[in-house]
Amino acid sequence: MFIKKLIKQSVGEKMFSVSFVKANNTERTMLCKLPTNEKFFNGGELKGNRDQLLEVIDMTLLRKGANPKKVWRSINLNTLTSLKIRGVQWVK
Repeated sequence: MFIKKLIKQSVGEKMFSVSFVKANNTERTMLCKLPTNEKFFNGGELKGNRDQLLEVIDMTLLRKGANPKKVWRSINLNTLTSLKIRGVQWVK
């Protein structure tokens, strides 16, 4: 099982990749980074229990010039299948 706090500590400000199963049961691999400030969130607050959700920035979309407020994603840690940080990969 992947733990949000440990992932955040391990990643820091570096980019990392994740593979996970989306809500529609398709698998996705994403290059991402943890958000470091509020420019990526579009107002409002993140409600509810988010212990199993990891908020990330989709770096592929950001590099393509997308609006920074539209490139953040929440990854369900329960559906995470692999995580690669600094060249080391963990597989569930």
